[in-house]
Amino acid sequence: MAPGAFRFFLATVVLVFHYSSFGVGHTPVYLFFALSGYWVYSMWQQKYQSTRDPYLTFVISRVWRLAPVFLLCSLAALAMVMILPHVIQPQVPFPPVEPHALLSSFVILGYNTASGVPLVPAWSLDIELQFYFLAPLVIVLLQKRPLLVSLAVLALSAVSIAVFYDRVMTSYLPWFVLGILMAKYPAARPGKRLALWSAALPLAVIAVFAGVPALRPVLFGGAVHSALYVAYNPLLNIGLAVLAVPFAFSTVTVRSGRFDRVLSDASYSLYLVHWLPLLFVAHYATHLSALPSPWRALATAPLIVISFALSALITLYVDRPCSHARERFVKQRSPSRETVRPMGVTN
Repeated sequence: MAPGAFRFFLATVVLVFHYSSFGVGHTPVYLFFALSGYWVYSMWQQKYQSTRDPYLTFVISRVWRLAPVFLLCSLAALAMVMILPHVIQPQVPFPPVEPHALLSSFVILGYNTASGVPLVPAWSLDIELQFYFLAPLVIVLLQKRPLLVSLAVLALSAVSIAVFYDRVMTSYLPWFVLGILMAKYPAARPGKRLALWSAALPLAVIAVFAGVPALRPVLFGGAVHSALYVAYNPLLNIGLAVLAVPFAFSTVTVRSGRFDRVLSDASYSLYLVHWLPLLFVAHYATHLSALPSPWRALATAPLIVISFALSALITLYVDRPCSHARERFVKQRSPSRETVRPMGVTN
């Protein structure tokens, strides 16, 4: 599978997670983090480290990558939560947007720890942005002491999870570091056979959990999460992500065409914008949740179509133009590829 198609597939799994009781929503996010580490290392080595003020150029570029689509979706969510109720009375009132959530709705940072945020999927952007600020330092340390730094990251993450659970970036740092190591050591990338097993095993595990009555509550959450879901679903998502990691990294070696690059960009738009129709329905069409499953699925289908359509529009008319401008900015800060060679000098 090409890298863009795989990223779009991961975003679609997140959409399915939010629109159903299928509790595999964090697995794609972990894989996104791992792939982010891979591409950040590759871009730093091939592009950013040779620019003028490399760290500043890198940070500006990465913030620029996230900000346009985030701000568009975040402002739309804020308008739905804070303005629309004054025009149309919702069936279920929106919770008030606290100052922390309001500020994070513009700056991304802090979104994961704010309560009452309107654009829920954006929590991972907070983690991603924090990683961008640290990424160049992590890359340098891994180049000098890869084994020691890797072990230190695992220890730091274990302490972070024990103390802060999932509220801070350090709890997720091993996923990013894994991606960096895969980019740094190409020989460690999985072969075709391992990649195929890596694609098949998560599907087999999901099938087992879906088919065994005692395990179904761990996989399917529903409106009210059972004790089994709360206790073991996070572990299930981590396990599925670990199994799928080899396949995820096998996609980075597949040549990406123009359409695949569009899909890669669209995965980001879809990841955020799919929440907006769901947010509206959750407060303005609550009767849909009381429908029998077949009718509820039919009612949900138009929301999914709207999500894909909005994703395409945002990608083509917001995200891609902004990315082209960002690429021009980075190129302007890069050394010229053409050098004047003195006469008589040869390679």
